Amino acid sequence: MNGEVDVAFLRDVGPRSTRDAKGLDRWLAASGETRPEGAYLGERVRAGTHDASIRSFCLWFDQPFSWDSFSAAVQVLTSLRGSDLLRVKGLVNVEGERGPVVVQGAQHVFHPPVTLEAWASEDHRSRIVFITRNLERASVEKLFAAVGTVAAH
Repeated sequence: MNGEVDVAFLRDVGPRSTRDAKGLDRWLAASGETRPEGAYLGERVRAGTHDASIRSFCLWFDQPFSWDSFSAAVQVLTSLRGSDLLRVKGLVNVEGERGPVVVQGAQHVFHPPVTLEAWASEDHRSRIVFITRNLERASVEKLFAAVGTVAAH
């Protein structure tokens, strides 16, 4: 309350190491998936502390991205709705990279992407968790699909 934050709340909101690919599954677990208690940032915020305009969802992408197409989708999203991107984090399969690329940001600010040494499993799908305000999952899915379609031609 009133800007006071318990340090334990902030602990483990990011990956511990870029070499610990297995630990990223815990970091990425989206709402509704099986995971250790408190692993997903959205669960660490007490129920009822925000209004119905806040949503969380995870998008999965079967095909690898080119870095240009992924960057373009994120740039369009942040330029149009950056103030409504409360949290974005994910593992992205980028063509030509040896492992997944870790991306994370909030609103218009994103950390520099980090490429991991290898994937933790045979599942190389991109997965991106979004916590948004007044922004529906379907809108974000359509944006990524549109950018992917334009980039493919």
